[in-house]
Amino acid sequence: MNKILAGLLGPLLLGACATTQAPDTALPWDAGVVRGTLPNGLEYRLVRDASQANRLDLRLTVQAGSVDEEADQVGVAHLVEHLTFYSHGSDAANLRERMTALGWVQGRHFNAVTNYDRTQYLLSPPSGVKQAPQALDALADLVFAMDYNAADLERERPVVIEEWRGGLGVAQRMNEQRIASQRVGSHYPAHRTIGNEAAIRNASLDALKRYQQRWYVPNNMVLSVVGDFEPSELARQIGQAFARPAAATLASREQRELPLDDRLKIFRLQDPQTGSNQVALLFRLHEPDSRGTTRAAMRERLLDRMTLAALQTSLRRQALTNGVRSLTPQKTLIGEHSTVLGIAAGVEGMQHRQALQQLLTEIERLRQHGFSEADAERESAVIRDLGAKTLGKEGARTFEQWVEQLNNAAVQGQPVVEKHAAAQRYLEVLPSIDREAMNQRLWRWIGSPDRVLQFSAPGLTPLALPTVAEVEEMQAAIANSSLSAPRDKVAQAESKPVAELVMPALPAPGRLAKRTTFAAEKVEHWQLGNGDRLVWLKANAEDGRWSLQAESTAGFNLADRPLWRTQMATQLATRGAPQGLSAEALESWRKAHKVGLGVEQKPQRLQVSLSVAPAEGALVDLLQSYRLSQLDMHIDPATFDASRQELLKRLQDRPDDVRAVEGASMRRLMYGQDSWHSPDAAALEALTSRQLESDWQRLSAAPVTYYLMADIDVRVLEEAVLARLANIPRGQALAPKVPLQKAGQRSESLAIALEPRAVFQASSYSEQAWSPQAAARVAALRDLASQQLKQRLRGEAAGVYRLKFESELNPDTGRIESRLSFTCDPARVDELWALARDTLAGLPQAVEGKWVESERVELLRQERKRRDDPQTQQRRLVLSERHWGDPRYLSQQARLPEGLTLEALKVTAGQLFPRANQVRQTLLPTPAAQEQAL
Repeated sequence: MNKILAGLLGPLLLGACATTQAPDTALPWDAGVVRGTLPNGLEYRLVRDASQANRLDLRLTVQAGSVDEEADQVGVAHLVEHLTFYSHGSDAANLRERMTALGWVQGRHFNAVTNYDRTQYLLSPPSGVKQAPQALDALADLVFAMDYNAADLERERPVVIEEWRGGLGVAQRMNEQRIASQRVGSHYPAHRTIGNEAAIRNASLDALKRYQQRWYVPNNMVLSVVGDFEPSELARQIGQAFARPAAATLASREQRELPLDDRLKIFRLQDPQTGSNQVALLFRLHEPDSRGTTRAAMRERLLDRMTLAALQTSLRRQALTNGVRSLTPQKTLIGEHSTVLGIAAGVEGMQHRQALQQLLTEIERLRQHGFSEADAERESAVIRDLGAKTLGKEGARTFEQWVEQLNNAAVQGQPVVEKHAAAQRYLEVLPSIDREAMNQRLWRWIGSPDRVLQFSAPGLTPLALPTVAEVEEMQAAIANSSLSAPRDKVAQAESKPVAELVMPALPAPGRLAKRTTFAAEKVEHWQLGNGDRLVWLKANAEDGRWSLQAESTAGFNLADRPLWRTQMATQLATRGAPQGLSAEALESWRKAHKVGLGVEQKPQRLQVSLSVAPAEGALVDLLQSYRLSQLDMHIDPATFDASRQELLKRLQDRPDDVRAVEGASMRRLMYGQDSWHSPDAAALEALTSRQLESDWQRLSAAPVTYYLMADIDVRVLEEAVLARLANIPRGQALAPKVPLQKAGQRSESLAIALEPRAVFQASSYSEQAWSPQAAARVAALRDLASQQLKQRLRGEAAGVYRLKFESELNPDTGRIESRLSFTCDPARVDELWALARDTLAGLPQAVEGKWVESERVELLRQERKRRDDPQTQQRRLVLSERHWGDPRYLSQQARLPEGLTLEALKVTAGQLFPRANQVRQTLLPTPAAQEQAL
């Protein structure tokens, strides 16, 4: 399923719409793609990219998924994807065993995925092109051998059951309801990709083989390969691996489309744990396939995109009635030519009838008046600007972009074309799209007689649905009224114009107290007279921008304030402006000067990040933008009231929150108490904006360390820093607490879940001083532990599918902090936890010389990219300064692989999950949920 959000300024190759123009010449494939088709119909697309030496990425797409199943094959498409790894071909070992023996790791070097309309097999062998023959042979056996047996099915069936069980939850339940209503009458609702528990338990080997024989044929497959290879040689190898199977006649694809009718259908979408609250009207249509790169096809997609963007803009302009908080359109593409346009109204409280009234009114308003000339011109201007920017950019696609583009081509049936050629063609067809064309497209969409009306409300709040007759009566009454034209920009802006920002006068410049140079790292330290510190890395940041990160001790975990209040003060103050200035004017000024600003508050620190493109005067803009976020900030009363009301509304509408209870329990287990408490209504009602302003004054007074990445003249920098940073008044550093897990073993079980599964979490830690080498060892061992756990709990015990193991050396706590989580059958949770404990306790024995050498080689490969990555370099500079007070990490990073020694890794492996500090929590189903499952 592809979703297109109106207003998206991304690639223009989007939807599928009708065309009445005569076919014309299609744009050719990008010259960088070598294409071919074997005599049996298998297509291949190859791109040679030597930017990453010897790397190889292969993706085989089978154009079949769960929607292609027969009535007695529910869940079979996904089961086939699993069972193909038990295939042997001409080898005694099955494919998973063969690939593992080659040193390939599932999830990293081989994987597979199934959805409604396709199945994909992905290989990225660790030795790259050298292993191309093995990779191609493995892919061919995966899709063509079909020699797995009934015993293999019984071994894998529990794993798929656990995958199904792991996907249960409120998101899954709500999505099933959305699919059932959006695609009512079609093949989709009964053929979820994962199937259902009964279908998985009862699926027969015969059903799997019949499905695979029908759809896993070479003329229903596309092989996409990117890597450092010779295309002609790889094409020869593809022929050797894939040429033997014969083509077959493909079955009909009618099941992929929506069957339409001329009726309105009404559905309720609710769940005890969802906060969703809206009314949505969906229009279902069939629109001829416009895939391709002819002028006619590209005009249709462009018209579709412009109409969606204009629709979103128009809906956003309209005055919202009481009970309605938003109006949003969305378009979904299904199959080859089915589409669904949805227009949703967000609802306040239980004002669903008012929301429906406005929803129908705004649709009728557009039916009566359509878009304006200004709407059409605005969207045309956006496309012209995007086209000009694309034509003005040079540069080849990266390795990752080639992988993405070839994958999209296989999935969407679109060719990969040269970017400039596509932009030029869009600009050529743009003049043929005017207001009338956009109105006709909109009217066709909202004129569809096949409609679905969806109502949702938080939790299980009683929600009375209108009848079809009542809705149609309301719609007819609105249609018989004369509505005013949609509001335009002038009408929307008439309330109050944004004032021009008048910068406050600057005080006398501050002083530079001390300067220290670190020549090897190209870093300087400046100690400012106000107590702040500047760490300057003489290199530009990502995309050549200048970046400033200001870091202080103003975290939210302060002993004398509720966490939520400190966070609220930070969020609202940084959206405000200094006393006497307009927040809207400041925001407009930042946009005009293209200064990006972001705020991240953690328990122990506050980070304000800004960036700007290098230009004359840009450094002053960057520093001034930060300065204006610190001084005498004023929180707009209206903004404060809106934020407070939103929090109060959440408290009122909050459904049964199992996750909140689960989180509070785990925090108590780890830290001895739950320091996070949501605000209650009384605390919110008593809160004032003045109190938050006072909180922010205290936070913003904490001394700051600036991390600046900019290749700039030192004299220009010094003048700007002294004038705008060194004279910011500072006070005392704050002392936020870093949460620390308490020693000892503790456990708790909670029987409160609505799903028939156990959700298990365990946490442990050990003391370990931070260093880059030690952190690299923990990262390597984290991956090894994850592999070992999956092998034991999934591969051998067949007890889990979703398993996550996280471990890091936390530089703030000086601890190795690790966490394990998995879902499973409630009856097996103790068994699987015991197996996991034994696996982690035995991790030192799994550290072997061959694995250590492979990890060192992989780290060397990754480090070549990281040392050229500005974001990585900035992160490492910050870590170095926090830990040592100097930038030595930057000059020592080349030695990171040296830290991966057999002896050191074995020692660290024993520290990863020590039993002495293990705490665990098990979330179990309620008795009612357990009974229902049985």
